[in-house]
Amino acid sequence: MAIVSVIFGQTMIMFLIMLIGFLCFRVGLIDENGSQQISNVVIYISNPALLLNSFIGKLKSSQLMDGLDILVLLVIMMLVTIVIAKLLFRKPSQMLVRFALIFANLGFIGLPLSKAVLGTGSVFYMSIFVGVSNFSLWTYGIYMISGDRRTIQLKKLVVNPAILALVFGLIFAFTGVQLPHVLGTAVSDLANMNLPLVMIAMGCYLAEGDIRNALKSRDLYEAVGARLIIAPLIVMIMLKAVPNNLMLVKEVILLGQATPVAALMAIFSKTFKKNYLFSTTVVGLTTLCSLVTIPIFMGVAQWFWKL
Repeated sequence: MAIVSVIFGQTMIMFLIMLIGFLCFRVGLIDENGSQQISNVVIYISNPALLLNSFIGKLKSSQLMDGLDILVLLVIMMLVTIVIAKLLFRKPSQMLVRFALIFANLGFIGLPLSKAVLGTGSVFYMSIFVGVSNFSLWTYGIYMISGDRRTIQLKKLVVNPAILALVFGLIFAFTGVQLPHVLGTAVSDLANMNLPLVMIAMGCYLAEGDIRNALKSRDLYEAVGARLIIAPLIVMIMLKAVPNNLMLVKEVILLGQATPVAALMAIFSKTFKKNYLFSTTVVGLTTLCSLVTIPIFMGVAQWFWKL
């Protein structure tokens, strides 16, 4: 159960940084434009740097084979989750709840938390999760919220920073190429910025949300429960069938699926005028509540998988 104490300690650190972001927004040090700019720095700079820094000269052949296993598992998991989301939340008005169940915040939360809790070696596996999730988000996810197939933007995937970082990271890993010391140090320092920036942005999202009115909505509780309880529960049960010699792979998948709802829920909702304040509140509240639910699920899984 050592992993639980590590995760709990890390989530407390994340909570404190998120609280700083929340307070900064509420006292006016950061406004809506500022929170968006911080998010942009994460998406386009620190997050890709974290991916790239984790791959350079460190990929082993055994990791590549495990990577193929995790890719298959993730595709199956995504399809099963989509089916269950449709069965549980069938009403058109529950579209955002379905989105919350299906899409986790892997790039913002999954990557930095995976590195902090499971080590640098886990980032390769989590990056595959990010790739599968990004593909799904910019195809099925954007279609869910917009209701228009014409909004599916495959071209966005080609220039997606996380995908580009993954491609270049794999090239560096396979060739064994090392960046020059100065450039490598710069990439490493940018990668270390990722977690603090993410949590400040999440604190701002929480402060932006209309929590008081949202708490009166049944959909809010359904969205939080779907994301933080149903989604990881589905995956934990599915992973019972995976051999425990792939324990790191199992932990990465569960950790990723236990993260809050994808921040793109708020961005897509604002773009297509689908209750932006509700989506922002769901993003912020699931981030806050996940600091409790993630350690619980990771601890229960350690016991359940060994039965």
